Amino acid sequence: MTSGSPALASIDLAVVDVSAKTIWLFLHVRTQDGAEGFGEATLFGAEEAIAAEVAKARALLLQRPLPLPGGALQALAMAQASSARRAVTHALEQALVDLFARRAGLSVARYLGGPYRDRLAAYANINRGISDRTPAGFAERARWVVENHGYDGVKIAPFDGLNWQGDLAQRRRALAAGIDRILAVRDAIGRERRLMVDCHWRLSRLDAIEVLRLTESANLFWLEDALDDGAFSAEDFRSVRSTANGIGVRIAGGERAETVADIHDIAAAGGMDVVLPDLRVTGIRNGMVMLQCAVAAGMEASIHNPTGPVLDAISVQVAAALPSFAILEGQVGETALFDEIAGGRPTLIDGHRPVPDGPGTGLAPKLSFDAALPKAGSGIATFAGVAGAGADA
Repeated sequence: MTSGSPALASIDLAVVDVSAKTIWLFLHVRTQDGAEGFGEATLFGAEEAIAAEVAKARALLLQRPLPLPGGALQALAMAQASSARRAVTHALEQALVDLFARRAGLSVARYLGGPYRDRLAAYANINRGISDRTPAGFAERARWVVENHGYDGVKIAPFDGLNWQGDLAQRRRALAAGIDRILAVRDAIGRERRLMVDCHWRLSRLDAIEVLRLTESANLFWLEDALDDGAFSAEDFRSVRSTANGIGVRIAGGERAETVADIHDIAAAGGMDVVLPDLRVTGIRNGMVMLQCAVAAGMEASIHNPTGPVLDAISVQVAAALPSFAILEGQVGETALFDEIAGGRPTLIDGHRPVPDGPGTGLAPKLSFDAALPKAGSGIATFAGVAGAGADA
């Protein structure tokens, strides 16, 4: 073990039972010299698997003379790792990057070689906070968020119950309902604010083109994850992108991308304008390389950030450390627990989020670690058909 790299003394898990749709999972790590850092391993529907992987991480890593963070991450690496193992590994990377930045007295953005900017364009993912799924309910929530939180953009997932493989009559009803929600939100937030629409891979090529045609007056900023890349061809993706770009709309996606090879495939397909990988899926350093490759291939960089306050704080710092970055997502209005844990609501200035420049992420989360998981069955096993939920909503 190199000097200045003490062994890990503890790895603790915090469980926050937010709602039937959401359970947040956070890691707290501490080294033998008392330094600490925080990461987020939220993985919807896999809470027990995450807890088991944290126990394995303790057995593999604690008190061992491993060079940190690389040695610890390598000890957890395995061929064909489960999604839970990857989530814990990436949460550990977040926590160790946070820890070493704090020890150095640097922000995470500076520790990672930035920052390239001191504030970030930002938008609010409001979908999980919309309990009234009527167009009026969507509109009311969107208006409340922009007026009370100061965001210049919102993202909604309006196509509840839609499945491109489903019954035609049901599909038409769900599609029409989604379009009504989009138009209502545009009227509610005004013309000057950005409006993003997340489809959660629910549309066919023809559905996506129809949505773009029928919402042209809504002036969407982007249409996200319209098509499932496992079911549709590169030609389908290019067709949707061409239609979108023809009316000034971007196509966004890539939250399931894991590697630089995935970015290469996305670029080769030519169907995307904005790539937004998720740091829980990619890890920090790999995710940064992926986004730099995406920018080099002519796409814009963003980050998928729909979960809790720890990942949010990490994502802000990573976004600031990237040479090119478009706009950052934030989960807004699902629960007051977000602000309670973070110690306050994220600050916005002219629709932008300032990048904290204190040590680490700048977050001292108010959490109880090693809390028990919710009782079996208290959450949901699948988001299929659940209003306000998608893969990550």
